[in-house]
Amino acid sequence: MEYDRYCDLTMRGGTTSGVVYPLAVASLARHYRFRQIGGASAGAIAAAFTAAAEKGRERGGFEKLAGLIDWFAGGSGADRWRMAQLFQPNAKTRALYRIVVATMQKRETTGRSAVACLFFALLGAVGLRAKAVLGLMALLWLGGPVLWSAWLAPREYLPWLAVVATVLAVACVPLVLWPLRNSLPWQAWVFVAVPLVLGLAFSRHYATAAVVLLVWLVLTLAMVSALIATYAYAMQRYMKNNARAIHFGLVPGTGDFTPSWLDRLAGMPKSTGVPPLADWLADQLDDIAGTEHALTFGDLGDVNLVLMTTDLSEGRPYRLPSDVGWQYCDECLDHVLPRRVVEQMNGAPAGGRCPLHEHMPLRELPDRERLPVVLAVRMSLSFPGLIAAVPLCRDGKVHWFSDGGITSNFPIHFFDSLLPRWPTFGLSLQPYPNGDTADVWLPEQDASTTGTRYATLTSMPRFLMSILDTFLDWRDTMQSALPGYRGRIAHVRQAEDEGGSNLFMPPATIRKLAERGQKAGDLLRERFAQQQNTDRYRWIRLRTALREYRELGVQAEDREALYTDLLDRFAIPEALHEWFRTPPADGDPFRDEITVALDDVGRLAQDGPFDGAPPVDPDLRLTPPE
Repeated sequence: MEYDRYCDLTMRGGTTSGVVYPLAVASLARHYRFRQIGGASAGAIAAAFTAAAEKGRERGGFEKLAGLIDWFAGGSGADRWRMAQLFQPNAKTRALYRIVVATMQKRETTGRSAVACLFFALLGAVGLRAKAVLGLMALLWLGGPVLWSAWLAPREYLPWLAVVATVLAVACVPLVLWPLRNSLPWQAWVFVAVPLVLGLAFSRHYATAAVVLLVWLVLTLAMVSALIATYAYAMQRYMKNNARAIHFGLVPGTGDFTPSWLDRLAGMPKSTGVPPLADWLADQLDDIAGTEHALTFGDLGDVNLVLMTTDLSEGRPYRLPSDVGWQYCDECLDHVLPRRVVEQMNGAPAGGRCPLHEHMPLRELPDRERLPVVLAVRMSLSFPGLIAAVPLCRDGKVHWFSDGGITSNFPIHFFDSLLPRWPTFGLSLQPYPNGDTADVWLPEQDASTTGTRYATLTSMPRFLMSILDTFLDWRDTMQSALPGYRGRIAHVRQAEDEGGSNLFMPPATIRKLAERGQKAGDLLRERFAQQQNTDRYRWIRLRTALREYRELGVQAEDREALYTDLLDRFAIPEALHEWFRTPPADGDPFRDEITVALDDVGRLAQDGPFDGAPPVDPDLRLTPPE
């Protein structure tokens, strides 16, 4: 049957975890043609690439898509870090971005010390005055214990003073330092201990040594406080003056950036000609699809690409492309998109000026046919704080669009219907459960709860992260567990140092993740290529739908008289006449048909219950469009 060769596909967001998807998609493409494709964040990138590959299927689109893994994982030397090179700051954000990159360094992967890189990153993050203040504090911290023990310490101590100093030193120093025993690497402890060792070397009395310990502790706390206060003030002032100018993110996605010697010392990889993220996305989409211009939604033909973004100004999600009449200014989009894409859009004048750049006129965002796919991708992947948000305008107000994963990181509901023609496959990500070493998990097609995600909460950071994950993903998690859903979602497992925000994944790790993705695609293809398993999926969806029809029937039977009476007496106000092609003159023009429908649906309550309904009873409800 023709329908058995089609499928829809939805992919979860996960920043660098997107390397899971290319080989999985290529595997599914061996049997299926993709009709509807959706995703959020990194899943939006994979969804756009899949749609482009479907358009370019006859020109090797899926082979090009799979070849991206060789590009990411095939380099050596500086080329090993092509993924990290995609994330490029600009002149305004490079100082802060150095700090982010420095914290990602590990000896076992990048060969760099995070402590050393962080030192250079922090050194370059403040101005000359702040450096002078910190330098004076460092001199006082280094010289304080030596100054006391060599010149200021009395030769004789009162007995009680010596005892008090010793008790305070013995009690306070371990009390303060013990909680930090696992927080700092050994290099930091050696550095911190330098003034203490020098101070003790000049001590002439055990009481002097005790006071040196106290002086060292006080000065160390003062030095730490000075560091925190200096950088907190610098950060606050920077964000106050620049947050909107940088679109609330350190990586704009386009521009012309070359790492300086200080950037390199802080851990940024050497440039090997890799373009910025948005430029690379636009180039790859055009190459995979085989277009000579920036790929548009109209170019995709009958492939329906839907991406999720979040309008932080309205506090709600939007599906892209959207029918809302958005406006843009060239200067706003030049910050986040390649110039060639903005020029191609060439929107009609909208009237009015951009609220962010008063010298720039507003333009109408093109309709779906002419809307560049890379703009929608860019609006969906704007990871808060890291990747700059995208501003659009409406009614003279700026709307800031950020990560689609804020509202739905795995929009498995995108293409759902009560009686689907073909399956919507899902590719998801999850950590390894305790004791389970399987790299990929494809749940059974039933109502089982085996393999349900479970997080062991052993510390406060894990507890807080679990709150955040639940806050963001609870709806997607519950939707994915329903019968008729769970059996078509393959979950790729990843360790803590894989995927996520790990920009510096070694090529071997990237390839391992990609191969797990291929296995996930193989499992889905092999399961649903068998007619009996596709029939089983449709049967489960049918039985679930009939259960919901019956619930509707119970309501119709119980309330038929109430609503039939309403139809007989209700005069439709003029404000609601726009609901109809022809304005009604006397009550609801379809009252007879509605009465028959209520009566027929109500019979389901008597003739049901369609024995065999699944044990999980979902809710049938009206929800607003995204």
